[in-house]
Amino acid sequence: MWSPSKAAALRAAKRRPAVYPDISPIPFLSVSLALLFFFLGMPVPTGHGVPIVPPETQNATPQPGAVREDAMRVAIARDGHVFFRQTAIAPEQLPDLIRTAVRKGAEKRIYLLADRRAKYADVKVVIDQIQLSGIRDVVILANKPTRPKF
Repeated sequence: MWSPSKAAALRAAKRRPAVYPDISPIPFLSVSLALLFFFLGMPVPTGHGVPIVPPETQNATPQPGAVREDAMRVAIARDGHVFFRQTAIAPEQLPDLIRTAVRKGAEKRIYLLADRRAKYADVKVVIDQIQLSGIRDVVILANKPTRPKF
């Protein structure tokens, strides 16, 4: 049997959408998490286009001074190229650049970032040049291992 209330209920049911729009944050979060893990595994960019993969050691400690803008960072690439801050240099130029930076107010500490595959001879030359500048405080930057070694 027909009644006005049933007709009104039918009209109201026709006006309601069949699918309710809903934005789920789960796909956004999963893609963001995947990108985060992807970029965490990449080598540390030093700003000059040469990726430097630092060595890993169990006793690495955080060095917040290494990320300061005026920090004296010396990087040694796998192929032996030497970089002072973001500039490629010859190792013989290092003492003068360090003295100039100290005169301009930089901290009297060198942060040395050597690629784990760099030759010891290249690193030794750079350390000898740092000692010629008169700086004795050299911090060798390293990472803690991401997984335990068995």
